[in-house]
Amino acid sequence: MTFNQGWEVYLRPSEYKVKDPRAILLQKLMRELADSLGSISPLFETALALEEACEESLAPKGIYPNVDFYSGILYREIGIPPDQFTSLFAIARTAGWLAHWREQVSENRIFRPTQVYTGYEPRDYVSAVDR
Repeated sequence: MTFNQGWEVYLRPSEYKVKDPRAILLQKLMRELADSLGSISPLFETALALEEACEESLAPKGIYPNVDFYSGILYREIGIPPDQFTSLFAIARTAGWLAHWREQVSENRIFRPTQVYTGYEPRDYVSAVDR
């Protein structure tokens, strides 16, 4: 879902059973920034309302806003242009990507999630006309 202001809402897949601790920290920083400025930005106010509205239906499923939900708003509030957000999001992940790459190289294999196929067994192709 994209807002007119040009930023996207990011919801974290249910990797966590609780809210992303980094999002909690950024939400706190946003509140501190609002206190120091003497007002809360309409964008942050909307984000809080959206999170509250989604909490009832999504939190039981383990879905919470991820760190980018609040970092984008914080970047905007401190004057970083939205066209630079993607670069900042990537920079923040670089250490993790490099650690993952290093682990793959050191063990000489590509790590993939465990997958178990539960679909049909192999079968002969039947052309669309004959189906």
